[in-house]
Amino acid sequence: MPADRARGRFALWGVLLTGILCLPFQSLSAAVSITDISGTARVRRPNTASWNQVPVNYVLSAGDEVKTDRSSRVTITFDDASRVEIGPNSSYLLEEAAGASSKMSLNFGRLKAWVTKASSRRFAVRTPTAVCSVRGTEFGVDVGQDGRTSVALFEGQLGVQDNKGNEVLLNPGDRIDVSLTGLGKKENQETKKKEDASSERATVKKEVGLEMNKEQVLAAASEEIKQALFQQGKVMVDVNGNRVRIEEYILRPTPTSFKFVVLNERPDRFDYFFRLGQFNTTLPDDLSSALRQLPGCIGGACTWWLTNYQTVYSNTTDAIVENATGGHLVDVNNNADNDDNVTAAFDPNVNSFVSLPAGTPFFTTLFDNYTLKFNNVTHNSWVPNVAAYNAGGCAGGVGAACGGIQSMGGTDGAGDNRTVTNVVSIVQSPNCVTADNCTGNRESGKFHDIIYRQNGAGTIWDKFDTYIIDDNGKVAEHSAFAGITNGTEYKRRLLDWNYQQIMTASEFGGRKIDLVFEPKILMQSGLIQ
Repeated sequence: MPADRARGRFALWGVLLTGILCLPFQSLSAAVSITDISGTARVRRPNTASWNQVPVNYVLSAGDEVKTDRSSRVTITFDDASRVEIGPNSSYLLEEAAGASSKMSLNFGRLKAWVTKASSRRFAVRTPTAVCSVRGTEFGVDVGQDGRTSVALFEGQLGVQDNKGNEVLLNPGDRIDVSLTGLGKKENQETKKKEDASSERATVKKEVGLEMNKEQVLAAASEEIKQALFQQGKVMVDVNGNRVRIEEYILRPTPTSFKFVVLNERPDRFDYFFRLGQFNTTLPDDLSSALRQLPGCIGGACTWWLTNYQTVYSNTTDAIVENATGGHLVDVNNNADNDDNVTAAFDPNVNSFVSLPAGTPFFTTLFDNYTLKFNNVTHNSWVPNVAAYNAGGCAGGVGAACGGIQSMGGTDGAGDNRTVTNVVSIVQSPNCVTADNCTGNRESGKFHDIIYRQNGAGTIWDKFDTYIIDDNGKVAEHSAFAGITNGTEYKRRLLDWNYQQIMTASEFGGRKIDLVFEPKILMQSGLIQ
């Protein structure tokens, strides 16, 4: 596989894994087992890499980790009848189950515990930011990926302590949030429901979107992550030597849409990205089945395709916004325009790229309307060319009845039913190593490339500085992807690398949008094939 394919296939669609801490103390005996499973539970033994599915009555040992997926629940019971229920999309670790104490941690997700009054040993449930002291208590813990813990008390008394040593006592009906900055305000759940019902409903519906500050993005992301179908995160070093925390997730906001979100948090800045796509029909339970069809389908029409999408890149001050509507399938290998023919494509049946003989049907999505704006200034756009439609015998306008635009045009211009406005155009240069405002390879033999565009006067411009880097910020050599003969090996090598894109524009006033993506989630979801 040529090196430039790795560059092109690093899908840019387009941090939070701080954690929390909650310690309940109470007595339990050493025997711990999984007594009920709804869906699928997986366990990883200490010092092993594999996750294995486990049955009911599986006995847990110290160091065992338990994970649930988006539709699973697990009940873990101790032999004094105390028990914990692990909710969907949760990660639980049994730290200790011997002697005078039993300790466990909730890395993320939800947990509800019932601790018996007869217990005499210490019972601890840990998250990275809070400590809850328990005796004869029924309580719930919700750990978000953004570093927040919510604790709710249903029965008994519960002492909640943050990492600074501050502590508050909860009574039945009370709840409190604990963040990295400490304890929040204690509230009674029944009172809050009556006073803030409308506000809470609005919070639940809140989504990561445009014109949000860092705190608003993180709060919205914490709600969206609870519904995520795919999720990844890590801390690494970017190409400029800055430590960056990455959080990525994919969810299905409605039965016919998907959303991919990337959050980047550095000590001195915060950047985020999302793409929200609307499909032609209801998506399958296995979202990856639909996402794998986005690049196109060989031999026949796709089952799922995008009818519109929005892509946003932002540093909370500046924004790049891409909008496309009127999406429809076109067999580009058999339309009027030879310039858009596809001669090679990924075939999931053989897990590799294959050559397409002339005339082989290849269906992909074309959009009737498109805009790309930088801080609300249009750099590129197109709309349907009504005159071209009329000339083609489709009098009365465009749309579904006319089939939509049938090609993107090209050097011959055949079949292009669009009126295109390119405010900026690519600036070519013979050598990007010495020229900053150019399009081409920046470092010979390495995955560092520039795309630079401007208008004729140079007053409106945008620049995309792209890298493929490892977790220490080292730029990949082209040789890192040499000798690849199949998709499996290609994806295995991608796991060692990340994609970074630094975006600047004439409208940004010297500022930049700087985003790092990890490819693993894109492989899981089918966005990278």
